[in-house]
Amino acid sequence: MNWYVLYCQSLKAERLCQTFNKKQDIYAFIPQYEYYRRDIKDYAIKPMFPGYIFVQTKRNQIEFDSVILHMYEEKDGLIKQLRYDGTTALSHEEIHMFHQLLDDEGILRMSQAFIKEKKAVVYKGPLMNFEENIIKVDKHNQFAYLDLKFLNRNIKAGLCVDMQNNEV
Repeated sequence: MNWYVLYCQSLKAERLCQTFNKKQDIYAFIPQYEYYRRDIKDYAIKPMFPGYIFVQTKRNQIEFDSVILHMYEEKDGLIKQLRYDGTTALSHEEIHMFHQLLDDEGILRMSQAFIKEKKAVVYKGPLMNFEENIIKVDKHNQFAYLDLKFLNRNIKAGLCVDMQNNEV
């Protein structure tokens, strides 16, 4: 399975996903993360990388380029494919990372942790496999910043820190 990344106008991303998903052998989604909104005291979801669509397909680069070329007006809002050394497919390492982080809906769900010796110890959620990658924890806003970079940005994830199990 190949993964491609498309850059598009943020307001047209959802419609472009729907257009791609109507095509055979193509699954498009917008990677999102769950976070805590203090103003509503509940969880919400927003895009991890605003303006980017991920596409999974068995089609190779040439076949996928042909699909985009023949979309005509349907691709309104599409700006470009991300390219790495001539290919837009994600590396095997990047695909593996996203398989571990995202659920079946393409959402990075909240993880739960406590602080021990000034380090987050994750006991529930997708960040369990990425404890060593947590470089900063924002307890107040319930975020973890990872040293994993994608699109030249550190990945940000929701992290609920259990204050009762923390060391003082």
